[in-house]
Amino acid sequence: MKGRTYTGAPYYKATTRNEYIYWDPDCGGGGDGQQRWIIDDSEPDITKLRDLDGDGQCNYYARFDSLDKSKPPATAFWKMNCGGTKAESRLITLADITTTLTTTTVTTTTTTATTTTISSTITSSTTTKTSTSTTSTTKSSTTSTATSTTATFTGTSSTISSTTSTTSYTGTSTTRTTVTTTTTLMVLRLTGVCPYKDFLEGLTFVEQGYTASGARYFASVEAEQYIYYDYDCNGGGNGKKRWIIDENNPDPTVVEDLDQDGGCNYHARYDSDDTYAPARAGVWQVWCGVEWTDIVLHLDLLSNYTYDDGMDQSNDLKLRGYFAKTCQKKEYLNNLQFEFQGVTANGAPYYKSLTSPVYMYYDAHCAGDLSGSARWIIDDDRPSLSAPYDLDGDGNCSYIARAKSLDFSKPPKGSMWKIDCGGVWKDLWVALVRLPTTTTSVTATSSTTTTQVTTGKPVIINGARGPQPHLTFVLLGLLGLLSSYQ
Repeated sequence: MKGRTYTGAPYYKATTRNEYIYWDPDCGGGGDGQQRWIIDDSEPDITKLRDLDGDGQCNYYARFDSLDKSKPPATAFWKMNCGGTKAESRLITLADITTTLTTTTVTTTTTTATTTTISSTITSSTTTKTSTSTTSTTKSSTTSTATSTTATFTGTSSTISSTTSTTSYTGTSTTRTTVTTTTTLMVLRLTGVCPYKDFLEGLTFVEQGYTASGARYFASVEAEQYIYYDYDCNGGGNGKKRWIIDENNPDPTVVEDLDQDGGCNYHARYDSDDTYAPARAGVWQVWCGVEWTDIVLHLDLLSNYTYDDGMDQSNDLKLRGYFAKTCQKKEYLNNLQFEFQGVTANGAPYYKSLTSPVYMYYDAHCAGDLSGSARWIIDDDRPSLSAPYDLDGDGNCSYIARAKSLDFSKPPKGSMWKIDCGGVWKDLWVALVRLPTTTTSVTATSSTTTTQVTTGKPVIINGARGPQPHLTFVLLGLLGLLSSYQ
């Protein structure tokens, strides 16, 4: 953050370029503009109330309409000028960065050691040795002087001389900088549901980002359940704005009918004009098996919650998307389950569908000419495990779907994908849901073998397939050995 503008809103400057993010209540200055966050190459005038770049019009890279001037949204769809005549929606994430600077300084130290001549004189059988040693040490502005004592001994006459030596130690100044990135998410815990919906009781919902309306939406970490804000749940144009608890994941690119079912089907609803967050305690309409029932539901804010999205590269995944409405030719992809197969030569995991020859993998340059951008790909060609790029070996970027990404460690949990819908590429929001791990116990004769099995993965359990002939020969050999010792 660079400072605050006249409105009290923070504004920011890029560390490497002259680019800025700021809040402007009226970018054209005419008094009738929309309040919004702006990304621009002009530094805002912090003494002005509106039109902070002073151009008298709304020229900028990107905008996000918002009444909240306290900070820009963590994740939201911005309208961005991508060189065309029409602004395009792009998902932008702004992560809070906490910088911890640790400085370790080693000062320059010089140590000087001076030794005087030591002499011994013998007289008859008793000799007195007087030894005086003076050492001057300078270290970090500290000086000490030491003088030796006098001792009596018997020995031969000798003279020992030493020269003066100077040793210098010089250190350098070292600075270490550690940057920690922290994203603050709203986390809610749901309680108070009726017995018919007891599977919702106690679920934890973590903020996933913002929908096109600017409202947060949440996903449960324990089950496929969601909370989101919908302007009109059936898309008919006459619905009420409300918060919804639903088993269908919302499409964050639209403002109405977010579950894309054309109806108002869900667990519960709470009518509200407040898009910031659902009420902490409010009267919801909950479907309790027979009728809609007014129930006070609590959504307690968890302040000390450690969030792990549970996504690991070895997870099996289920693909969810609203293909029926956007891309019917690829509707077979919806609910398709992908099993982790291993890792390709580029270090990324790859997956295969359990029911059809469809693969998901990461390719840095799908055409093989080093000019393409890195992306996750859904393809009906098996990827090469030895090629660093163009993993399907076709010399072209031909596939079913793609999602551009610089993260090769795992596919995006939720992202906008480009889908080939019969020669026409269409944008579709796709969610990848982690499949749960189950435990299977198998008992064979007198022994029990317990194996951790990930759903859908073939497992061979030793000892559960009947008699093993090779074990018979081993046992007979052991009996022969024992009989020879009797």
